[in-house]
Amino acid sequence: MMNNAEIVLVFPGPNRRQLGGALLHLPLSTLSLAAWLRRDEVYRNRISIVDMNIQLLDAALFQKAQVVGFSAMTGQQVRYALHAAEFVRKTNPHAVLVWGGIHPSLLPEQTATHPLVDVVVKGEGEEAFRDVVDAVFEGKDMSGLPGTYSQTPSGEIITGQPRGFIDMDDLPLAAYDLIDIKRYYGIESQFDYQSSRGCPFRCGFCYNKVFSGRNWRAKSAEKVVDELAFLKHEYDVKTFAFADDEFFIDIKRAEGILRGLLDRGLGCGIIASCRLDIIRKFSPENLRMFREAGMVHLFFGAESGSDKTLSRISKDITAADIVEGARITAEAGIRPFLSFMSGFPGETFADFKETLDLIGRLWRTHPLITVNGIFPFNAYPGTELFRRSAELGLAVPSTLDEWGDWTFQYEPDNPWLTPRMKRWMETAFYIVRFEYYLSRYGDRHHNNWRVWLLKILVSPLSLSAAVRWRMKWFGFALEWKLFAYLARRTFGYL
Repeated sequence: MMNNAEIVLVFPGPNRRQLGGALLHLPLSTLSLAAWLRRDEVYRNRISIVDMNIQLLDAALFQKAQVVGFSAMTGQQVRYALHAAEFVRKTNPHAVLVWGGIHPSLLPEQTATHPLVDVVVKGEGEEAFRDVVDAVFEGKDMSGLPGTYSQTPSGEIITGQPRGFIDMDDLPLAAYDLIDIKRYYGIESQFDYQSSRGCPFRCGFCYNKVFSGRNWRAKSAEKVVDELAFLKHEYDVKTFAFADDEFFIDIKRAEGILRGLLDRGLGCGIIASCRLDIIRKFSPENLRMFREAGMVHLFFGAESGSDKTLSRISKDITAADIVEGARITAEAGIRPFLSFMSGFPGETFADFKETLDLIGRLWRTHPLITVNGIFPFNAYPGTELFRRSAELGLAVPSTLDEWGDWTFQYEPDNPWLTPRMKRWMETAFYIVRFEYYLSRYGDRHHNNWRVWLLKILVSPLSLSAAVRWRMKWFGFALEWKLFAYLARRTFGYL
């Protein structure tokens, strides 16, 4: 079927199978870009979105395109964006290829040198991308536009002046209507929505410190409640999943949103992220109100059970914050999901064992407390820990193609790790992910007969997990390697 759109926004990724629940997120970056652009009547009916996670590339999608935009994070999104850009170049060699998103923003000059990149938009992309589109449609020179990088035929990189951030209350509702929501299986139970951008904290592993400069900006509580009410009725949303880096940075605003939802009686669930030191600031009455307003899950970045490691990575929380924050959340009837990492530069084997001990303590504290994973540390470009990792021997890509092959590993392989540390990290990660999947499956199916049947089928793994965790046997673990293999074969990831 012919696509007559002249502006095509591509959200890169592998075409995925969707089994057992909603495994895909909505492409919010492209939906926001489209919404901003079509505020102008000139472009209103000239935009389309291609989500490679659910669509195969087809020449008909790009034949009329004058501008094709790609939004990419470091790693596989870069690889799939390059694949799509090459496809577009062959299909429609006159289309202008514009790259934005996290990776091009962190390494704009390097990205701009690639032959499949015509323009790089750095940082928050709405206004800069609009300027690029205006220039293309008006036949003007694109080089030097504010917030952009481009390369001249002679190889010189032309850099535009930096842009500031937009007022989030000026941002229209993401263009959800430009995608087929029904193709995102189960999305009504994790409907992606963004109410704020950026984060003021200083975690040494996080790209946001560079990408947003520790600037946090947000929509007003009133705007958020109005938009959620509209989406609830338009798409029959059961639960909203806030894509904010941190929902509770402005505590009054967060409370205003939740009270607004409660007052309107929307009856929808809320999933959001919070810091473990911030959640401790709330009274039991506050937390009960959050639960009454629909808060069902809160995600926390715990990172480590070692206070030394937490200090080293500038997390600015303590192990006591982790335990107490998780406890009061669970006691309020909100399930806390805690994510850990391991294998940081400078982390010792003793530090890692503190993380294992703390996770065991969390599991014993309250049945609602759930650990999402102990993810092997992967260095993200532009961060303090990336620079430290490079000093310790991490091989750093030098081209966009090499960054596309950069894999965020679930099997630890950083050069400073000992063989024993790698084995322990790998097995502990598999066990925690197994327990996490069981918990999520139980939530999704409300502990009905499917859950009990699954528990019977995986009881040998449950026994292995219990024994290995109690005895700290994380060496040779053939059964957990088999679990990881089957999970990847089934879902495409672990």
